[in-house]
Amino acid sequence: MKSRAYALSVCLLACSLAAGAQETVAFKISPPAGKTRLAGIFKFKLEASFPEKYSIRPDTSSAADSDFEIISFTKAGENKGGGLKTTGFEIKAQAFSLGISTFPALTWKLYETPAAQGMEAKSPSFTMEVLPVFESKEGEGIRDIRPPFRYIPWLWLLAGLLAAAAVFFALRRFWAGAALPAGAAWADGRTPYQRARARLDGMEKSGLAAAGRIKEYYIGLTSVLRFYLAEEFSISAELMTTSDLSRELKRTGAPIKTTLGAREFLQKADLVKFARMKPEDAAADARALDDLLMEFTRTAENNRAKAAAAAALAAAKGKAA
Repeated sequence: MKSRAYALSVCLLACSLAAGAQETVAFKISPPAGKTRLAGIFKFKLEASFPEKYSIRPDTSSAADSDFEIISFTKAGENKGGGLKTTGFEIKAQAFSLGISTFPALTWKLYETPAAQGMEAKSPSFTMEVLPVFESKEGEGIRDIRPPFRYIPWLWLLAGLLAAAAVFFALRRFWAGAALPAGAAWADGRTPYQRARARLDGMEKSGLAAAGRIKEYYIGLTSVLRFYLAEEFSISAELMTTSDLSRELKRTGAPIKTTLGAREFLQKADLVKFARMKPEDAAADARALDDLLMEFTRTAENNRAKAAAAAALAAAKGKAA
């Protein structure tokens, strides 16, 4: 991105914060420095000044329909003086549109107490340039993201796989026939988390990361998360794009920190798989995935407990009636 050598000027926005009163909110934005590339993560700073009696928080869904994804908001200090409060934020985002793009106006909630609904104000939008993933040199042609297409004999491979599967199941029936009664079926009694944890253990022991097969390793990691979400929350995660799945995560009821963490994990994996980004620490990403699985599992358990309590209450009311 071509960074402009200035910070956006203060933008004064009037918003109704109380009946019969007009208060002023001032926003100051420092655009991101350096170059921003397609699907690249960048940071910028925002300061909001408003009457001292209020506090401010971002509406994390206000950029949902834009060409940018908000990854996180981090509070970066607060000052008071002259009846005003100034709160700073560092905002991390990701760009998904090439060329000169407009980062959207964000919605902010102002409130006197945490439980209050508060009023809204919008920070100003600003323009930035998003460059391609690969920087082309003079005289260099278009670079392929994927290698040239090679013919693969899919029909022969499929026939071979079906034959191997038939042999496998025939041997399995032969070995287990004496032990299982007629009509018995094998059932996996593990929870979705236990199955996901076993798959993750298999990925960590696969040796793919150590062998430099990073793309295959991250395909495996994201598959662990996608299958888990499908089993635990009945989300067709294996069929969704990262963008669609990120929006669908709200259905789980998980805390926003967890859903943002899952979105960041999936987007980082996409950069590894499709843009040849080299991860700093693949093992750390596997540990982060395990943390996400545990957080989503806690959410699922809480959801089940609430549903059971609601069902019990409904049953009690039915008996009382």
